[in-house]
Amino acid sequence: MADRALLMRAASWTPEQKALYTRLTELMLRRNPRGRRLVAVEGRDGTGKTHFADALQVAFARAGVEAFRASADDFHRPQAFRYRQGRDSPKGYYEDAFDVELLDRVLLQPFRMGGSTGFMTRAFDLHRDAPVEMEWETAGPDAVLIVDGVFLQRPALAGKWHAVLFLEADDRVRGERLRARDGAHPDVQHASHRRYREAHDHYERQVDPRRKALFVVDNTDWRKPIQSFADSC
Repeated sequence: MADRALLMRAASWTPEQKALYTRLTELMLRRNPRGRRLVAVEGRDGTGKTHFADALQVAFARAGVEAFRASADDFHRPQAFRYRQGRDSPKGYYEDAFDVELLDRVLLQPFRMGGSTGFMTRAFDLHRDAPVEMEWETAGPDAVLIVDGVFLQRPALAGKWHAVLFLEADDRVRGERLRARDGAHPDVQHASHRRYREAHDHYERQVDPRRKALFVVDNTDWRKPIQSFADSC
């Protein structure tokens, strides 16, 4: 039975949120009705990936499916490594910020294997800049893992996902969210925002993640998310 506290989160959804989360969940379950399934929620910084992925976990729970959550932010590399090309380097953000090999080795691969194999949904504490104590989890034979993060269709992770949701949002709205998150004055072009923007420009030129995603969602107004049906969608 799904956790009651998890299901209670749906009480605050708007009608638009409920309709979209439910529809996306139904479509994903229709495509892959059984077994271990991996779902990625990606997009540029400030598109609302974490909130959206949390909501999908609730939607799967409402559908009676065991769902786990993880974030690429919990698989960062130590500060000395991720800033080795410079603290504001877009290239460094794309290449060095995340331990993609660790994410795959301790989370994606063991989760997909099924059985009694344990997996870790968190490996690094970004605020302490230190690894976390290993906590291995297990799941039943029919379960979903939802991972939010950036660059989740990069070559090292290509083909790992059963479904990818690509989130978009208006640049102005994303900027406001990033300023609120990072504490920059609204009139200041924060250096880290340039770092994020140029890293994503590179990623999108290399991978074209929007076209390859199963679903594209405009999350400018997170209370009224809208699915896009352009391009491959």
